[in-house]
Amino acid sequence: MTQQQLARAAAVGRQWIVEIEAGKPRAELGRVLQTLAALDLSLTVRGEGIPEPGESGDPSEAIDLQAVLDAHRRSSP
Repeated sequence: MTQQQLARAAAVGRQWIVEIEAGKPRAELGRVLQTLAALDLSLTVRGEGIPEPGESGDPSEAIDLQAVLDAHRRSSP
C-alpha cells in the first residue's frame, strides 16, 4: 500500500502519513485510530487503572479514555 492509498483509506492527508512515518512526536488520536483501522490493525491499552479485556464481563465494552487520562494526571508528580 502506498502512502497515498493509506491516506485515502484513512481519510487523512498524505503529508500526515509522511510525518507519522518520520516519528511525529504528537498526533491526534482519532487520526491514529482511523489509520490503524485502514490497516486492519487494533490498539490495545494496558496499565494501572485500565481494566483488562473481558474483566468487566463485556469484551466489547469501551474504555473511558477521559477517566484513564484523569487518573494518570492525578498520579503524575
